[in-house]
Amino acid sequence: MARLVALGGLGEFGANSMLVEDEGGSRVLLDAGAAFSDLAAFGVGYEVPDFGALGPDAPVAVVLTHAHDDHVKGITFLREAAPAIEVAASRTTLAWTRRALANGTPVVAHELITESTVSAGAFSVRAVPVSHSIPGTVALRLEGEDGALVLATDLRLAPSALEETTSQEALAAWGDAGTDLLLLDSTNALVTAEPPAEATVAAALEEQVRKVRGAVIAVSFASQLGRFRQLARAAAECGRLVVPVGRGLVESLEVRDSLGGLGLPPGLVRPARELPALPRDRVVVVATGSQGEPGSAFSRLAVDLLPGLRLRAGDTVLHAARVIPGNERRLALLFDHCVRRGARVVTAAEAPIHASGHPHRAELERILELVRPRWVMPVHGRRRHLEAVAELARGRGVDTLVVENGEEVAWGRAGVVATGELRQVGRTLLDDVGEEVLDAAILRHRRSLAREGLVVAVLPFSLAVRGGIGEIQIHVSGMPMSGALVDHLAAGLRGEIERAGVLARRDPEWLRSTMTRWLRSEVRRRTRRRPVVVALVVEL
Repeated sequence: MARLVALGGLGEFGANSMLVEDEGGSRVLLDAGAAFSDLAAFGVGYEVPDFGALGPDAPVAVVLTHAHDDHVKGITFLREAAPAIEVAASRTTLAWTRRALANGTPVVAHELITESTVSAGAFSVRAVPVSHSIPGTVALRLEGEDGALVLATDLRLAPSALEETTSQEALAAWGDAGTDLLLLDSTNALVTAEPPAEATVAAALEEQVRKVRGAVIAVSFASQLGRFRQLARAAAECGRLVVPVGRGLVESLEVRDSLGGLGLPPGLVRPARELPALPRDRVVVVATGSQGEPGSAFSRLAVDLLPGLRLRAGDTVLHAARVIPGNERRLALLFDHCVRRGARVVTAAEAPIHASGHPHRAELERILELVRPRWVMPVHGRRRHLEAVAELARGRGVDTLVVENGEEVAWGRAGVVATGELRQVGRTLLDDVGEEVLDAAILRHRRSLAREGLVVAVLPFSLAVRGGIGEIQIHVSGMPMSGALVDHLAAGLRGEIERAGVLARRDPEWLRSTMTRWLRSEVRRRTRRRPVVVALVVEL
């Protein structure tokens, strides 16, 4: 039987990546995504699977469903771990991938085209274009000696904002051919209400823009170019210009232009550098940062840090995006900042200005009808969402298996079963500013600072001065400490140093180690805390 194990995306939102192996050991990855980190308080922005932990038998290929960050943001780290890996994706997703890997050696790429087959290791791969919130999204079918697997995630049966559609006939054909295992999207498994049609969303956005007397700021996903086009058309209908703000959105538009553009009138879209010169009642600013990401365009705008535009009375902020679970509090704080500056905030909870790109319960049931799998394994969600999909499938008489990240599954024509083996690979942590990799030591240090505080002792030192040492200064951060205790520590340190011989006091390394040892011990004894202790000997 073949094996599969989720490196991310099962029991969480984000970091979607599934390792598939055939009986002979040929390895293929489905997606290589990133997740927002739960360690944001320690300056961690994103997490990606540690692909290097897969060992020397690297996957021979990665097959990408689409270009959202939670499915492709880890591609550069995958390429570092497996330099020879080949990439299979749609034309649009390949354009994104080549851009992400532009600084490396050329990637061997295979374009997924409807009705054609691509080889990925020991598997043959077929793709069906589907409706989603980013162009170029596909559903996948992998066939090998052990059976057939279908990955149906991030798709709608309703048309997208770019009028892309999902061929129900093609999905039904996969059902006719026989599907042993269906990996089915669980994101909206708890949503029973039908989302608004994209035509309704476009009309609602235009209505919101038309009644604003000041600036309109629409916040959306950087890759949601269908939403951008709807906003741009609304701006044109209301006599406004549209200004994209945020690196991710600008890059998305550049990629789309290379593939044919959005069909917007010339001169309608203006660069952000022109924003200060444009009348604020004649602009629709489309900003990135729909999840409140630190440093994003929206997070800067909310606190008056976006060049060229400050919110004021008469402005309206339209949050035209889904809130990914876990980001609610961060966004609520940003919305409050906007309101304090006099702006009105409208979300999808108050007006139909967004529709999700994930299937709700009725569409999930229809997908089950079309594909008719022998087994279903829910993906792309927390445990509650996974169980909801399993319940839907069982209600239709389909066998199910619910697992989370790292739990190995054997699958094939003989059935589907959890092997009991745990194969987690860990995570690579990325800084929330420059997205540089953070090693474990840095994270431990940041946690210690946050939990216990910091004590720094500074000792001026000079061989040219009699006695050699100057007045010790103690600086405390992140923990309560009285002035009397600070004075006691400084005096105690000086006494500890003066008790040593003259030769020891003339050795900066001895001074540093002695100060660190004594200060750490005395602070713990006096405060029962274990702060980070730093001793600095400043040679004059």
